[in-house]
Amino acid sequence: MKNRYFFAALITLVLTACGGGGGGTTNADPQGIWTGQISTGFKANMVLLENGELFGIYSTGSTIYGAGYGTASVSGNAITISGTDFYFPTNSATKGTFTGTVTTKSAISLTNANSNVALSYVSQYDTAATAVAVTGNWSFIGRSGSYTLLPGSISVNSLGAFTLNQTNCVTSGSIVPRSSGKNVYNVTLTSVGSSCAVGQSSMAGVAYLDTSVTPNRFLSLALTASKGDGLIVIGTRQ
Repeated sequence: MKNRYFFAALITLVLTACGGGGGGTTNADPQGIWTGQISTGFKANMVLLENGELFGIYSTGSTIYGAGYGTASVSGNAITISGTDFYFPTNSATKGTFTGTVTTKSAISLTNANSNVALSYVSQYDTAATAVAVTGNWSFIGRSGSYTLLPGSISVNSLGAFTLNQTNCVTSGSIVPRSSGKNVYNVTLTSVGSSCAVGQSSMAGVAYLDTSVTPNRFLSLALTASKGDGLIVIGTRQ
C-alpha cells in the first residue's frame, strides 16, 4: 500500500516551511491550496497552512479513498516530508517519509520508489475567507475511516454554526474564517450518538471554499485530538 501513503506524505510535504537558511539561502514557501494527480490514479486536494500543518484528501471521481495529515521541512526548494496516510477502505494509518521540490505559489513535485505526484498552486488561496461565503444551505457527502456518511444537507448560519444529522448521531459543527487572511476556514465538530462515524468525539481541522466550480463547494477535514481518525465533509451549495 505504499502508493497510498505516498500521497499522505505528499500532503504533509508543504506543511512546515522553515525561515531563511544560512549562507544566503531563501527557503521556498509551501503554504497554499494545492491540487494535482498521483501516478497511482488518485486526485489530491490539500491545504498547507501558514503554521506548517497540512490537511489533505484524495479521491477518484466521486469516491473518497483517504486523507493525510503531517509536517514537512524545506531547505531552499528541497522538501523532506513526514506524514500519516489514512486509507479508508482498510481503515489503516501508515506513516512515511518522502522527498521532492517546491516552487512558491507554483508547483510541487514528489517522488518515491512507487509513485510520482505533480501538484499545482490554486490562486484562490490568496482570497480571504468570509463568513458570508459559507452562510446558507449545502448538500454534503462525507467519509470517516470506517463509515460513509448518508448524503444529506446542512444549513450554516451567519456565525458559522451548523448541525449534521445521521442515523443515531448528531454532529454540531462550526466553520469560521481563519485569521490568516487566506481562503481557509477553521472547522470544529462534536458528535453525540450511538452510531457516529468517528464515535462520540470532538474533532478539529480546516476547510477551503472552491469557487472555481458552480455551484461552489467546500472541502473539509477534521481530526480527533489523537490524529487517529477523522471526518471528511464535502459540501455543495444548494
